[in-house]
Amino acid sequence: MVFATQSLADIAGSSIAPALIESCPTRIFLPNERAQEPQTKAIYEQFGLNARQIELIAEATPKRDYYYQSPLGCRLFELGLGQIALAICGASAPTDQALMDRVAAETSAEDFAECWLIEQGLPWAAEILNRWPGTDAGLQSHAIAAE
Repeated sequence: MVFATQSLADIAGSSIAPALIESCPTRIFLPNERAQEPQTKAIYEQFGLNARQIELIAEATPKRDYYYQSPLGCRLFELGLGQIALAICGASAPTDQALMDRVAAETSAEDFAECWLIEQGLPWAAEILNRWPGTDAGLQSHAIAAE
């Protein structure tokens, strides 16, 4: 089960905060430059974070760094997405959505990913996808190789 929120204050102010905090032992915190402000810091402390951990969250780089906390340990990590992952998972701007709508309208569902990668300036990735085993083109190339 995953519980996600944009604001820890929403949880901290809830009557079910103790149950949520106890039931979610593994947490991933996003960077927050305001994490060390007194009111915000108090909320992070409710989640069991110490001053150094809160400092890491405050100094972390948005959309790159994340702070992992679990019973097994804690650490700041960089989610190092490559060009393909960013083109697929990182496309969230209104302009990206408009382009997705256009690509979807102009292509079949089976060809969407390939066309999207081309639109994102990654034709080499589209070619790899096109040859991937299990795709129509990939199945044809395997059949030819088997002959």
